[in-house]
Parts: sequence; structure tokens; C-alpha cells
Amino acid sequence: MVEEAVSAVPASELLAVDCPRRKDYQVNQWTGPDPGGGTPSLREAWQLLADGLVVQRLHLHVEEWREVADHTESVPDIGGTLIAPLGQRPARQPSAEAQELLEWAGLGYWWKLPQLHGLERTTDAGIAQQGAAQVVQRLVAQSQVTPWTDAVVVACEAAAWWTGFFAVIRHRGVRHQTLEPNPAPLHAQVLADAARAVAYGVSTRVLGARLRGTHQEGRPSALSGPVSADAALRRAYCEAVAAGIEIERTLPALLDELDELRLVDLVSTAIPWRGQFLKYAGGTGAGQVE
Repeated sequence: MVEEAVSAVPASELLAVDCPRRKDYQVNQWTGPDPGGGTPSLREAWQLLADGLVVQRLHLHVEEWREVADHTESVPDIGGTLIAPLGQRPARQPSAEAQELLEWAGLGYWWKLPQLHGLERTTDAGIAQQGAAQVVQRLVAQSQVTPWTDAVVVACEAAAWWTGFFAVIRHRGVRHQTLEPNPAPLHAQVLADAARAVAYGVSTRVLGARLRGTHQEGRPSALSGPVSADAALRRAYCEAVAAGIEIERTLPALLDELDELRLVDLVSTAIPWRGQFLKYAGGTGAGQVE
């Protein structure tokens, strides 16, 4: 089943996603980030598929997104929400050590593509940025600046951008349950909730990679040194996991409010919960509309 899941991803998607030690990823084979090789867990294979789908959708829709951003001031179906703050390039550039950690967590693409495609920065924070900022405040605001705190901030800012990217073209998408066009109008606050959920999801990946990386051979320098004495790191990871449990109670309702397929896929596959990869049991639906 794992081999079928991995081989189902087009080669272009696998090459586009910056996976941990990407040289060990091949189109139809996983040799594993660990020197001993081995196949991934089913969850790891599904995460690879989810990451690939996000990258694929950006490349499919970035010109459409830019056309809307260039000619429209507000998001058509999210009342009063300006496009410029939603689409602005994230402010934070990761340090070299933070970049290594993000790569190890499989999130190199996550911060690079917003930097490449983002709009010029404005003086205003968008509603998605406000949601992601709440995650930064909870997880790292009280910690000293380290590569892992830097990586968390960068991942959260990128989460706001990705949420905003799909929100801008939401009116051109389809409903996630029926694949019918014209999703229902959306309240702006829902975008903040969506960005917050995504930010917690990617933060959990970053923090988990830092905690696990200490025990893996071939780890980058950002993962060197013991973490046993880093109470702030362990606290942040526990906070991220606890936040995921809190969000899970309201996530089905949030997905129904988001309604549109691409936004629903972004949020539902970003954060660990019991339905994170449930959609892969019956296919993504993307092939029917994209």
C-alpha cells in the first residue's frame, strides 16, 4: 500500500517538494532518511502526497492568483478582506540553521515558495497573519531566539500566506463535498481560524523534527546537541500537540465553513487529527476538477 501511495505522486511533484534529505527520495522508491533505509509509515507517505498536492496546486493556479491580485482589491467572496495583506511576502527570512531544520522537517518548499511568489509587503497584517501570529505567541514568544524558534516563526508566517493564497482564488473553486462550483460566501474570521490550524500543524512538524533529529545520523547542524535540557523546546512541542487536540473538536465545522476544496485540503492535511488523511481512502477529488 505504501509503495502504491508513493508511486501515485507524479515525479514532478516529488522533485518539487523539499523533503528531508531529498536525495534519498526516488519516484517509485523510498530509501528513508535514516541510513538503514526502509519504507515510510503510511502516515509519512500520505504526508508526502499532501505536500506534493499543495505544490502542484500552486503551480497550477499561481497565474490565476496573480491575475486576481493584480486586478481586484478585495477577495470576491470574503466580505471586506483585502487581497494585498493576504498575499504579501512573509517578513521573516530564516537563518541558515533554521533553513536546515525546515528542510529536515520536509518544509523547505513551505517557506521558499511564499518568498518567491508573494506580493510586496504592506503596512497592514491580513486576517490570516493574525491567526498565525497567535500560534507564535503561544509557542515561542517567551523563548530565547534559537534556530528552532526561528523555524517555527517562519513556518507560521508561511502558513498565513498559503491560507491567503487559496482564499484569494476560493471563489473560482468547487465545494469539497459535491465538487460543485460557487462555494458559499465566507466570513473573514474563518480565515484566521484556518491559518491558526495550519500554523499549529507545521509547527508540530518543525518541533517534532528537532526533538527526533538529535538521535538520527546525518542530521544537519541545526539538530546537533542534546535537547534534554531544553525545557522551552519540550514545552512548545507539548503546547502544539495540546492545541491540535483542542482544534480537532471544532475542525469538522471549520472545514464545512471553508467549503472550498483547496482550502479544505490545505487545512485538513496540515494538522494531525483523526481525519487528517481520510480523504486518500477515496482519492483527492483533485483529478476531477484540476
